[in-house]
Amino acid sequence: GEAGRRQIEDIQGTRVYRRRGSLLPIAYLNEALGLGAGHRAPDPAKEVTNVDDVTNIVVLQSDDKQFGVVVDGIQDTQEIVVKPLTRQLKGLTMYAGATIMGDGHVALILDVAGIGKCTGLLRSGEEQSRSAEQKKESASEAQRLLLFRAGSYERIAVPLSLVARLEEF
Repeated sequence: GEAGRRQIEDIQGTRVYRRRGSLLPIAYLNEALGLGAGHRAPDPAKEVTNVDDVTNIVVLQSDDKQFGVVVDGIQDTQEIVVKPLTRQLKGLTMYAGATIMGDGHVALILDVAGIGKCTGLLRSGEEQSRSAEQKKESASEAQRLLLFRAGSYERIAVPLSLVARLEEF
């Protein structure tokens, strides 16, 4: 809602979510993935008209650093088998793999450290150790994932073990 949107501020070029006196750096997933539709960063000049509008932040952990990712909606957690990306797609640092859901649709698995690096919320050194560990874990193993929507992607996922908490306001 409107009060929640006021908790997102821009401090020296970094968006942060202010809660109980602490600051959590955040990024909007639709912007990071170049998706266009979905949640936008609040414009202080515009009045918020829909007070029932809910903002969902997935709080992610990479090594000892936490950051938040604003998503359009939280769907579910599921146990799935993660398939690593093919050689041709290895350059996509934002993704750790993919899976085929029960309904036949493909869900992309986000690389938490890759998102942190691409959005500037993690430094390169922090990204490398976590990313290597995460990609090793994603080699066709069953794991619990958090599913959510972002822009035009109906299903996108992140390993639940890397989610510190969910925030909804």
